Amino acid sequence: MQSESFRLTRAAADKYQNNSVPAMFGPLARATLAKIILAPDLDVIDIACGTGALTREIASALPGKGRVVGVDLNATMIDVAREQQPATLHRIEWQACDVCAIPYPDSSFDLAFIQQGLQFFPDKPAALAEIRRVLKPGGWLYLTCWRAISAFNGSLAEALEQHLGPEAAEKARAPFSFRDGALIERLLVEAGFDVAPRDAVILERRFPDLAAQILALPVEADLRAAGDKTTEAVIAEVARKLTPYDRGDEFVMPQEAHLFLAHRKR
Repeated sequence: MQSESFRLTRAAADKYQNNSVPAMFGPLARATLAKIILAPDLDVIDIACGTGALTREIASALPGKGRVVGVDLNATMIDVAREQQPATLHRIEWQACDVCAIPYPDSSFDLAFIQQGLQFFPDKPAALAEIRRVLKPGGWLYLTCWRAISAFNGSLAEALEQHLGPEAAEKARAPFSFRDGALIERLLVEAGFDVAPRDAVILERRFPDLAAQILALPVEADLRAAGDKTTEAVIAEVARKLTPYDRGDEFVMPQEAHLFLAHRKR
């Protein structure tokens, strides 16, 4: 069962779509699919799809007439994803559900994707077992998890630790806390997958408005509570730390992710 702490308001889902998707999850989706050749007419599920950044890219890249399903714990994320749905020949479906209780029969999908979701699943073995259940025998799971703490989040964590303390800093580091490639591979094997040698995806993150990106994160509440002066000090400190990535009108920096290809044994 996924934690209630991951339940988001509609305002948070809109902020995610307007800030995090163009800055990070959209580019990551495109960089991931650039490494994958999709066969035509597949049934594909995108797990923890958020507002559908990867789901939409899959629908755009998939040849023929397939089915593309996006599932996420948050009904608010699904609402935004549905509103962003592109015109396509594919059958698109959206479901708000727990990853440990996906509402589809056994062997429903040829491919499954998880983009930056596994690290947030409280019961990772149960989640992977459920994903394996809905995959067809011989189906593939494509999984990305961050490979290293990004320069942006690392700088933000240091600034938050200085001005607000370790609890706020931990929120900035949290998405990168589950990045041990060997551990992730072992979880996949124990869930009944054969795992191909892992690859890496490197995306280029762009921040034309550094303050907006910082305030789009879960630390916004901490910063608002601390007041404008502290918020401005944190933003200025992050900008100073990111000087090597300053291109004048925006900050541009790389961010690395593991890409795992896991094959469901028959």
